[in-house]
Amino acid sequence: MTASLAKRRLDPAYFTHPPYVETYGPEVSDLAALAGFPPDPEQEMALDVLFAIGPDGLPLVFEFAVVAPRQNLKTGLKKQAALGWLYITEERTVVWSAHEMGTTKEAFLDLTTLIEDCPPLRKRLAPGPSNGIYRGNGDESIELATGQRMLFRARTHRGLRGLTGDKLILDEAFALQPVHVGSVLPTLAARPHSQVLYGSSAGNANAAVLRAIRDRGRAGGSESLGYLEYCAPEGGCADENCTHVYGQVKGCALDNRENWKVANSALGRRITMAKMQAFRESEPPIEFAREHMGWWEEPAGADLPTITEQQWRDLRDPKSQPEDPVAFGLYLSQDRSVAAIAVAGRRKDWKIHVEVVPAKKGGDTDSLPGTAWIAPRLKELADRFNPCAVVVDAYSAAASLIPAINEAGVDVVTTSASDMAKACGQIYDAIVEDEIRHQGARALQMAVCSAKKRNLRDAWAWDRADPNSDITQLVAATLAVHGLIAHGPEEKTETEVWGFWE
Repeated sequence: MTASLAKRRLDPAYFTHPPYVETYGPEVSDLAALAGFPPDPEQEMALDVLFAIGPDGLPLVFEFAVVAPRQNLKTGLKKQAALGWLYITEERTVVWSAHEMGTTKEAFLDLTTLIEDCPPLRKRLAPGPSNGIYRGNGDESIELATGQRMLFRARTHRGLRGLTGDKLILDEAFALQPVHVGSVLPTLAARPHSQVLYGSSAGNANAAVLRAIRDRGRAGGSESLGYLEYCAPEGGCADENCTHVYGQVKGCALDNRENWKVANSALGRRITMAKMQAFRESEPPIEFAREHMGWWEEPAGADLPTITEQQWRDLRDPKSQPEDPVAFGLYLSQDRSVAAIAVAGRRKDWKIHVEVVPAKKGGDTDSLPGTAWIAPRLKELADRFNPCAVVVDAYSAAASLIPAINEAGVDVVTTSASDMAKACGQIYDAIVEDEIRHQGARALQMAVCSAKKRNLRDAWAWDRADPNSDITQLVAATLAVHGLIAHGPEEKTETEVWGFWE
């Protein structure tokens, strides 16, 4: 293989990002080369966007996602970015998280090897018995003498609370659930240099979070998302009824080596045609298509979200504010791991403003551990805003908190099963009929756009038992809207506009 072939860049199927002029990408590439891990041309291209600087001097993109077949560029890019954040831009805290702890530990071992084997990098490690490398059981970290830290953690069903940092690497993004994103992205809001790097192969049918990122990335036009994806064109089999089973039907698209070439940037470098052929023969067709061709496994039509991301984005108004009176809705997830208090209020144009209230006055987190904070927070909100209703579903986990809320001096309106079905219909109609406005909070968007319907006898409600979505914030908003419609003003009046939530 010639040097020119090794440096030839494979154009991606999708590459969208805001325009930029200045970037630290070349410096990061030089650093990775110094560590013995030089980036491929495709990785250099990604690093240039990830480390680009906007006109305000802050990172160009808040989110950067790379979706590519296995063993090509994703993990290497994340390691190169981690080195750049530690040694070039000198971020205070970088967090690397994967779905499995084994994957996280492997990344930790690879990065420590790169650093320890490179004298200029090794000498900047923190002094002490561990020499800046802490090998705990699930508590691994790297620390520099100047205070920069990189933490390695596995994700849990409770999300990533407590793992906020300046930079967040979400490996194995195909396994991300709304609770993971909803628990951590809001905590990055107050960090001006914060960024999130997603890495994954193409998603399976349950990868709702990654699929939403893909749809935004492929569409382009975002001012805060960079997106890079390698995949082969889908379809193209000679037989339209092709089963994709190896050797069963001639002309299968999974056997087309040109498809292999356009999807795998490392083919001819670290991956050989012989190895790809071995993968094709040994792996189930659906796995080969997803992991080596970049073909997404789409969910069945019945499992598609009820409200699309575009529908919800069309209702965004960053300056939206509610007028007096407002209603609050409280919802606690079934496992009691996360709660949300939402507010709904009419605007001057009579559209309904909805948002989730911070769990603490002046804070930037939507929920706190445990439930002890909920009654005092509702009391604080009730005293300040004198709501027309504070609504709790009588058949939810939050019902157990009603005595404490009442004892705090807050009257609660409860909903029955029929009330809840009515409430779901009310907010759904308001969304599709352009009667809702929101400020664009990411966590609420994730909840809304991952929600699915659960059919009742003659109605429907949000499917709160769906394991692939955390709709805590949507249910809270549903209750708040229901409280506003049932107990708020019936016609437009001149009222005071609230400024939430200083």
